[in-house]
Amino acid sequence: MSRPSKNTDEKLIKAALELLPTTGYSGLSMRTVAKKAGVNLGMFHYHFKNKEAFIQRVTSSFYEEFFRKFTLEIESGKDTEEQLRKAIRTLVFFGRDNRKLVVAMIKDVLDGNRQLVRMLEEFVPRHGIVLVRLLRECQKQGVVAKAPLPLVMTYFMGAMLGPVIMAAVLERVRLRPPYDLVKKTAVPYILSDKVIEKRLDMVLRGIVPMDMQGLDEKQWEKRFEAFLKSMEKDQKKGSTKPKQKSSRK
Repeated sequence: MSRPSKNTDEKLIKAALELLPTTGYSGLSMRTVAKKAGVNLGMFHYHFKNKEAFIQRVTSSFYEEFFRKFTLEIESGKDTEEQLRKAIRTLVFFGRDNRKLVVAMIKDVLDGNRQLVRMLEEFVPRHGIVLVRLLRECQKQGVVAKAPLPLVMTYFMGAMLGPVIMAAVLERVRLRPPYDLVKKTAVPYILSDKVIEKRLDMVLRGIVPMDMQGLDEKQWEKRFEAFLKSMEKDQKKGSTKPKQKSSRK
């Protein structure tokens, strides 16, 4: 009996990533995945124990690709300010290039997909804590306003990722003439490298040091110190967990 091809699991993962923007996690069928990958459905059960294990592997593959780029870009920055810029840029570019999948994930989360929520709880803190550290360091250096981090984070997340999500939603909406002109012209403009870079310039200029009187920044400073320590402790705890054994027999 011949052994299954070594790259069959990669074919299945690739097929799933191509289907997910349309089906979402909840609507993903293993039969459809196998058909798109051009492999026998039995190979799915050989490589993956069940759908849940497969979804975990697919999402991990998707996230690790992002985190690798995210880390490399930050390490190439000559100082903390440039590292912060590169971190935000990488996050936005990756969100833009995978915007259909991001929208599908948001929909599944809002619909209460517990497995996806658990995975996001595992993955998001990894790059989240890096962003928090960079922001804190920029605040200490006087590059970024010493404002409560929730204010700073929501400001740049909304300004940078908001337009990407809006464009992704517009792409799904059918607009009749002459309103379709907005979609045809605005979406490519919003998603272009040049406009994203310009928006990033505007965002970074918007969080320069300023008067934060009345925002209780000292109170938030203490809260976020505790929050940051808690995140770091959780990260260390997670890294010491034993790795799960492969489901392949």
